[in-house]
Amino acid sequence: MTSKKLNMAAIAIQISVCCCAQIGINTTAPQQALQISGSGTGIAQPVIRIDGLNSTNNPAHESTSSTKRVFADANGTLVIADNTQTNKFYTSVSLPNTAIPAGTERAVTSQTFTLDYPSIVHVEARVGITNTSVNSATLVDGQARLFGSYYKLTAAPAGVATNTAFGQVIISHSTISDGNTQLNGQYYIEPRKDLYLPKGNYTLTLYGYSQNSSMNIAVNGGSALQTSQKMMVSITPANY
Repeated sequence: MTSKKLNMAAIAIQISVCCCAQIGINTTAPQQALQISGSGTGIAQPVIRIDGLNSTNNPAHESTSSTKRVFADANGTLVIADNTQTNKFYTSVSLPNTAIPAGTERAVTSQTFTLDYPSIVHVEARVGITNTSVNSATLVDGQARLFGSYYKLTAAPAGVATNTAFGQVIISHSTISDGNTQLNGQYYIEPRKDLYLPKGNYTLTLYGYSQNSSMNIAVNGGSALQTSQKMMVSITPANY
Protein backbone atom coordinates (compact mmCIF):
# COMPACT_ATOMS: atom_id res chain seq x y z
CA MET A 1 0.00 0.00 0.00
CA THR A 2 1.38 3.33 -0.97
CA SER A 3 2.09 6.12 1.47
CA LYS A 4 -0.81 8.13 0.03
CA LYS A 5 -3.23 5.24 0.58
CA LEU A 6 -1.97 4.74 4.14
CA ASN A 7 -2.55 8.40 4.95
CA MET A 8 -6.06 8.26 3.50
CA ALA A 9 -6.83 5.16 5.56
CA ALA A 10 -5.56 6.81 8.75
CA ILE A 11 -7.69 9.88 8.08
CA ALA A 12 -10.73 7.70 7.47
CA ILE A 13 -10.17 5.89 10.77
CA GLN A 14 -9.80 9.18 12.65
CA ILE A 15 -13.01 10.54 11.13
CA SER A 16 -14.84 7.34 12.05
CA VAL A 17 -13.59 7.51 15.65
CA CYS A 18 -14.46 11.20 16.01
CA CYS A 19 -17.93 10.84 14.54
CA CYS A 20 -19.32 7.63 15.95
CA ALA A 21 -16.84 5.62 18.01
CA GLN A 22 -17.61 4.70 21.60
CA ILE A 23 -14.85 3.45 23.86
CA GLY A 24 -15.50 0.52 26.16
CA ILE A 25 -13.26 -0.84 28.92
CA ASN A 26 -14.17 -4.35 30.03
CA THR A 27 -17.14 -4.27 27.64
CA THR A 28 -17.52 -4.84 23.90
CA ALA A 29 -20.76 -2.83 23.65
CA PRO A 30 -20.19 0.61 25.21
CA GLN A 31 -23.36 2.66 25.69
CA GLN A 32 -21.62 6.04 26.07
CA ALA A 33 -18.60 7.80 24.62
CA LEU A 34 -16.67 6.14 27.47
CA GLN A 35 -18.01 3.20 29.47
CA ILE A 36 -16.05 1.32 32.14
CA SER A 37 -17.78 -1.86 33.23
CA GLY A 38 -17.22 -4.31 36.03
CA SER A 39 -18.61 -5.63 39.29
CA GLY A 40 -17.37 -7.08 42.51
CA THR A 41 -17.98 -7.58 46.19
CA GLY A 42 -16.20 -6.54 49.36
CA ILE A 43 -12.86 -4.87 48.74
CA ALA A 44 -13.24 -5.66 45.02
CA GLN A 45 -16.40 -3.52 44.76
CA PRO A 46 -14.66 -0.35 43.46
CA VAL A 47 -14.25 -1.14 39.76
CA ILE A 48 -12.46 2.08 38.79
CA ARG A 49 -9.12 3.01 40.29
CA ILE A 50 -7.97 6.63 40.14
CA ASP A 51 -4.73 7.07 42.04
CA GLY A 52 -5.22 10.84 42.30
CA LEU A 53 -8.22 10.28 44.59
CA ASN A 54 -6.61 7.95 47.10
CA SER A 55 -5.61 8.82 50.64
CA THR A 56 -1.96 9.34 49.67
CA ASN A 57 -2.56 11.89 46.94
CA ASN A 58 -5.75 13.57 48.16
CA PRO A 59 -5.79 14.95 51.73
CA ALA A 60 -9.60 15.14 51.70
CA HIS A 61 -9.65 11.33 51.66
CA GLU A 62 -9.68 10.61 55.41
CA SER A 63 -8.50 6.99 55.35
CA THR A 64 -8.33 3.85 53.22
CA SER A 65 -11.81 2.93 54.46
CA SER A 66 -13.36 6.33 53.72
CA THR A 67 -16.60 6.26 51.74
CA LYS A 68 -16.78 9.96 50.84
CA ARG A 69 -18.45 10.82 47.58
CA VAL A 70 -16.56 11.87 44.48
CA PHE A 71 -17.75 15.00 42.67
CA ALA A 72 -16.94 16.63 39.35
CA ASP A 73 -16.01 20.29 39.70
CA ALA A 74 -16.85 23.06 37.20
CA ASN A 75 -13.97 21.93 34.97
CA GLY A 76 -15.04 18.28 34.98
CA THR A 77 -12.20 17.28 37.31
CA LEU A 78 -13.07 14.49 39.75
CA VAL A 79 -12.50 15.55 43.37
CA ILE A 80 -13.31 14.35 46.86
CA ALA A 81 -15.26 17.05 48.72
CA ASP A 82 -13.47 17.88 51.95
CA ASN A 83 -15.80 17.62 54.94
CA THR A 84 -14.45 20.24 57.33
CA GLN A 85 -17.75 21.19 58.93
CA THR A 86 -19.10 18.04 60.53
CA ASN A 87 -20.60 18.78 63.94
CA LYS A 88 -19.42 22.36 64.23
CA PHE A 89 -20.65 23.82 67.49
CA TYR A 90 -20.88 27.41 68.71
CA THR A 91 -21.68 28.50 72.26
CA SER A 92 -22.18 32.15 73.08
CA VAL A 93 -20.84 33.86 76.15
CA SER A 94 -23.45 34.49 78.86
CA LEU A 95 -26.40 36.42 77.47
CA PRO A 96 -26.01 40.13 78.17
CA ASN A 97 -28.41 41.93 80.50
CA THR A 98 -30.83 43.27 77.89
CA ALA A 99 -33.64 45.67 78.78
CA ILE A 100 -36.75 45.24 76.61
CA PRO A 101 -39.19 48.16 76.85
CA ALA A 102 -42.89 47.37 77.08
CA GLY A 103 -44.47 46.47 73.75
CA THR A 104 -41.19 45.94 71.87
CA GLU A 105 -38.65 43.33 70.81
CA ARG A 106 -34.90 43.63 71.25
CA ALA A 107 -31.95 41.64 69.89
CA VAL A 108 -30.12 39.89 72.72
CA THR A 109 -27.20 38.14 71.00
CA SER A 110 -26.24 36.78 67.58
CA GLN A 111 -23.99 34.22 65.95
CA THR A 112 -22.47 34.42 62.46
CA PHE A 113 -21.49 31.21 60.65
CA THR A 114 -20.76 29.83 57.19
CA LEU A 115 -22.21 26.63 55.73
CA ASP A 116 -19.96 25.01 53.12
CA TYR A 117 -22.65 22.42 52.38
CA PRO A 118 -26.43 22.19 52.84
CA SER A 119 -26.76 21.49 56.56
CA ILE A 120 -29.02 20.75 59.48
CA VAL A 121 -28.67 23.65 61.94
CA HIS A 122 -29.91 23.14 65.50
CA VAL A 123 -30.22 26.20 67.72
CA GLU A 124 -31.29 26.45 71.34
CA ALA A 125 -30.90 28.87 74.23
CA ARG A 126 -31.59 29.21 77.93
CA VAL A 127 -33.25 32.57 78.49
CA GLY A 128 -34.25 34.07 81.85
CA ILE A 129 -36.84 36.88 81.76
CA THR A 130 -37.72 39.21 84.65
CA ASN A 131 -40.35 41.91 85.05
CA THR A 132 -38.73 45.33 85.53
CA SER A 133 -41.90 47.46 85.74
CA VAL A 134 -41.83 49.57 88.92
CA ASN A 135 -43.66 47.74 91.72
CA SER A 136 -45.68 45.87 89.06
CA ALA A 137 -48.29 48.58 89.65
CA THR A 138 -49.67 48.43 86.14
CA LEU A 139 -49.99 44.67 86.10
CA VAL A 140 -52.94 44.02 88.43
CA ASP A 141 -55.85 44.26 85.99
CA GLY A 142 -56.07 40.52 85.40
CA GLN A 143 -55.18 40.68 81.72
CA ALA A 144 -52.79 38.16 80.24
CA ARG A 145 -49.31 39.48 79.44
CA LEU A 146 -47.35 37.94 76.59
CA PHE A 147 -43.58 37.81 76.72
CA GLY A 148 -40.93 35.42 75.47
CA SER A 149 -38.07 34.80 73.09
CA TYR A 150 -37.44 33.65 69.53
CA TYR A 151 -34.89 33.71 66.68
CA LYS A 152 -34.52 35.44 63.35
CA LEU A 153 -32.05 35.04 60.53
CA THR A 154 -30.86 38.60 60.09
CA ALA A 155 -28.47 37.74 57.23
CA ALA A 156 -28.76 34.82 54.80
CA PRO A 157 -28.14 33.87 51.14
CA ALA A 158 -30.63 34.93 48.48
CA GLY A 159 -33.78 32.83 48.64
CA VAL A 160 -33.67 32.26 52.41
CA ALA A 161 -36.21 34.28 54.41
CA THR A 162 -34.79 36.83 56.87
CA ASN A 163 -36.32 38.77 59.76
CA THR A 164 -39.01 36.12 60.25
CA ALA A 165 -39.46 34.81 63.79
CA PHE A 166 -39.11 31.07 64.46
CA GLY A 167 -38.55 28.79 67.45
CA GLN A 168 -40.87 30.97 69.55
CA VAL A 169 -41.51 30.33 73.22
CA ILE A 170 -44.19 32.82 74.28
CA ILE A 171 -45.65 32.86 77.79
CA SER A 172 -49.05 34.26 78.76
CA HIS A 173 -48.99 35.38 82.40
CA SER A 174 -52.00 36.79 84.26
CA THR A 175 -52.58 38.03 87.80
CA ILE A 176 -51.50 35.56 90.47
CA SER A 177 -53.66 34.59 93.42
CA ASP A 178 -52.87 37.43 95.84
CA GLY A 179 -54.16 39.99 93.33
CA ASN A 180 -51.30 42.38 93.94
CA THR A 181 -48.42 41.33 91.73
CA GLN A 182 -47.75 39.78 88.37
CA LEU A 183 -44.61 38.15 87.05
CA ASN A 184 -42.34 38.35 90.06
CA GLY A 185 -39.01 36.56 89.93
CA GLN A 186 -37.30 35.15 86.85
CA TYR A 187 -38.91 32.88 84.27
CA TYR A 188 -36.65 30.50 82.33
CA ILE A 189 -37.57 29.48 78.80
CA GLU A 190 -35.66 27.46 76.19
CA PRO A 191 -36.48 28.36 72.57
CA ARG A 192 -35.09 25.82 70.11
CA LYS A 193 -35.40 24.93 66.44
CA ASP A 194 -33.95 22.65 63.74
CA LEU A 195 -33.43 24.18 60.29
CA TYR A 196 -32.37 22.79 56.94
CA LEU A 197 -30.32 25.54 55.25
CA PRO A 198 -28.41 25.78 51.96
CA LYS A 199 -24.75 26.68 51.92
CA GLY A 200 -23.84 30.32 52.44
CA ASN A 201 -23.19 32.95 55.10
CA TYR A 202 -25.66 33.47 57.95
CA THR A 203 -26.29 35.58 61.02
CA LEU A 204 -28.68 34.11 63.59
CA THR A 205 -30.09 36.50 66.19
CA LEU A 206 -31.87 35.76 69.49
CA TYR A 207 -34.64 38.19 70.50
CA GLY A 208 -36.57 38.98 73.67
CA TYR A 209 -40.16 40.18 73.40
CA SER A 210 -42.78 41.98 75.53
CA GLN A 211 -46.24 42.22 74.00
CA ASN A 212 -47.98 44.47 76.53
CA SER A 213 -47.46 48.22 76.49
CA SER A 214 -47.31 48.29 80.30
CA MET A 215 -44.75 45.56 81.03
CA ASN A 216 -41.02 46.20 80.79
CA ILE A 217 -38.88 43.09 80.95
CA ALA A 218 -35.20 42.17 80.90
CA VAL A 219 -33.29 39.15 79.62
CA ASN A 220 -30.71 37.92 82.12
CA GLY A 221 -31.54 40.77 84.49
CA GLY A 222 -31.51 40.75 88.27
CA SER A 223 -28.67 41.40 90.68
CA ALA A 224 -26.10 39.31 88.79
CA LEU A 225 -25.71 37.79 85.34
CA GLN A 226 -26.52 34.10 85.20
CA THR A 227 -23.72 32.24 83.39
CA SER A 228 -26.09 29.42 82.39
CA GLN A 229 -28.00 31.72 80.05
CA LYS A 230 -26.42 31.11 76.64
CA MET A 231 -27.26 30.45 72.99
CA MET A 232 -25.90 27.35 71.23
CA VAL A 233 -25.72 26.51 67.52
CA SER A 234 -24.87 23.02 66.22
CA ILE A 235 -24.18 22.40 62.50
CA THR A 236 -24.11 19.05 60.69
CA PRO A 237 -23.76 18.84 56.87
CA ALA A 238 -26.70 17.05 55.30
CA ASN A 239 -24.70 16.09 52.20
CA TYR A 240 -21.20 16.75 50.97
